[in-house]
Order: sequence, then C-alpha cells, then structure tokens
Amino acid sequence: MATFSSLEIFNPHATAMALRADFHWHVQGEKGHLALTLTPQPNGQWLSLLGGKLRFWLRGIGLSVQAEGATTNHGQNFFNVGETIFTSESVAPQAVNVELALTGQWARLQAEVKAEARQVAIAETQGLWPPDVSPNQLAIADRLLAKFVAENHLTPALCWGQWLLTKSDDADDPQIIWQPLYNVENNRIVTEANTVNLGDRLQSVINSPHLDCLALAKLVGLDSQRDLAGGKFVGANLNGIDLSNSLLMDGNFRGAILTDSDLSNADLRRTNFRGADLSGAYLEGANLHQADFRKSSLAVATLIGTDLRGANLRGATLQNVNFSGARVENLYFGDNPGLPPSRQAWLLENGAQLASESVQEMLR
Repeated sequence: MATFSSLEIFNPHATAMALRADFHWHVQGEKGHLALTLTPQPNGQWLSLLGGKLRFWLRGIGLSVQAEGATTNHGQNFFNVGETIFTSESVAPQAVNVELALTGQWARLQAEVKAEARQVAIAETQGLWPPDVSPNQLAIADRLLAKFVAENHLTPALCWGQWLLTKSDDADDPQIIWQPLYNVENNRIVTEANTVNLGDRLQSVINSPHLDCLALAKLVGLDSQRDLAGGKFVGANLNGIDLSNSLLMDGNFRGAILTDSDLSNADLRRTNFRGADLSGAYLEGANLHQADFRKSSLAVATLIGTDLRGANLRGATLQNVNFSGARVENLYFGDNPGLPPSRQAWLLENGAQLASESVQEMLR
C-alpha cells in the first residue's frame, strides 16, 4: 500500500493564504494525482509594525512544484503554475492539479507559494503616519510598506510544503534524507533589522509634503520603473509624469490627475483609472488589458498600438482619441462624450462591445 506523508508544512500567514495538499494514487499504483488547494482568507492579515499596524491581502501569487524521484505533467521534475490572480480580498479557493509518475521506490515533493511586492495590497493602516498626508505621500508610503512586507515577511516564500511519496508503508526509509527548505529563524532576525530602516524611510516621506511622486520614490530608494506596480495613487497629482516603460499593473489611479503624462509602453494591466483625468496622455504601446477607464477623460490621448482587450471605457470622454493599431477585442464602451459615429463603428468592427442602449440608438 503506497503512502503520502508530510515532511514539512510551513504556513505562517494562514490568515492571508492557506496551502493544502491531497494525493490520490491511480489504480496501477505508479502514477498519482496531486491536488494543491490555495485559499485566500477573507480580510487578509494584520501585521504589527513600527508602533502601529497594517492589514494586507494578496492580489496574486506564484506557485511552483518540484519533484525528486518523480516526474510531473510534462515529464519534467519541475512544474511552474505561473501567476494566479485574485481580484478581491475574498475569493473562492483555487485548485491546482499536478499529475505525478514515480521513477523509483519513493519521491519527495515540494511546493512553494511566492508573492512579489506588486501582488501585495495594503488594505488599511493604523498609527503609521498622521492623517493629513497628501495622496502623493500615501502612494509612495503604500509601496514602501508593500515592498517591506513582500521582502521581509513573505520571503523566501509565503508558504511551502514537503511531502514524501512511497510505494510501501515504510515512510521512514533511512535512505531518505530530509532537510528543511528554509531557515525561518534567520529570516526573522533580518526582518527585525530592516524594520528600523523602514521607519526612517517612512519618516522621510512624511517630512517631504511638497515633492512629487517620482521625487519621493527616489528619496526613499524605490525604483519608479518597477516598484510602483500595484500602487494606490487615488487622487494623486501626476500631471506630466514620465512613467514610460514602467511596471504599473494592478494599480489604483482612481480620480488621479494624469494630464499630459507619458505612460507609453507601460504595463497597466487591470489598472483602475475610474474618474481619472488622462487628457493628452501618451499611452502608445501600453498594455491596458482589462483596465477600467469608466467616467475618466482620455480627450486628445494617444492610444496608438495599445492593448485594450477587456478594458472598460463606458462613460469615458474620448474626444480626438487616436486608436490606430489598438487591440480592442471585448473592450466595453458606451455613453462616450466626443466619440464620433465613425469611430464607434470602427470599434464594433474590431471586436469591441457596446454596453449602452443610448449609444446603440445613436448608431441606428
């Protein structure tokens, strides 16, 4: 009778994400089915920090599975699931299925769940800064915290597990040498030392109310090309900002001022621009897949060669917008001030979806 036993399960952030593994042999006993279940917990997790506290949740994670003494789905010993996206704080468990084939009498399996700073959403904070900080200061402080959480609390992995798979009941075979994946205690010591540095950098942001976002980011050592992804720029003044070629996916720019900004070739997937002013913005080549532009202004904006698949432009001002070469499949639009009938027809012909009865009447 074959056995599947746990060597190590480390899930220190179970209130943010739980990992569970189940294994079932196929009839022939040489192959099996490993089901890994990832469960994001409602409301995320609280962390005490710098005399205050914060609550974070995860927008997404990366999962990898490695096998020793077995092969996975495609005959390899390594299986990378890629990024799993969570669109809200409370979602259903996600199941990942891996087919395994034993190549010997036993196999060791290990799974690691990792999260990057851009995948960490700071839901709320208490006692970390005064109530009168500006939207620009909040935006940079938010990313400082997210990067700290990812690098100090979610590193080297958010959670992980090791399991032993044997063809017999003897799971304590002396030939099988087990070692922990990571030294957790060493990581805790590093985290304590880095907390002091975080406090100094947050104070620098609080003491610099008149700097723009790029200057604040530079002041505290954030890379504006990479570290602002997932940022909370609600109501921020980003007029004329140059964020070309930047990673900005999953950001929240609701109500932000982005007039004449340069966002060309930026990765803006799943970004929230609801109510934002992007008049005159330069977005050529940007990835705007599933971005939300409802009630925003894109007047005179350049959208040449953008990826707008699945984006929502309902109610957005689209006067003199250049869509040349843009991908618009499953883009939703309707009730768009400044959008002429000829451009509406072009959008429909190229796969966009009309989502307004009033605009439909105008096209008849």
